[in-house]
Amino acid sequence: MESGLASYGVLTMITLSDDEVALLRAILTALRSIKVREIDRALVILSKGERQP
Repeated sequence: MESGLASYGVLTMITLSDDEVALLRAILTALRSIKVREIDRALVILSKGERQP
């Protein structure tokens, strides 16, 4: 099963510079290190703060 634009017969290729590739790699590495539990914990703390006058 195909997904995304390729399933509609549209495929776009772009060329990235070495700097752009390094930046994308850094962004993906940072996103991979984010812990879902830490985000959930922070959201709980924030929501408790909103309820207090």
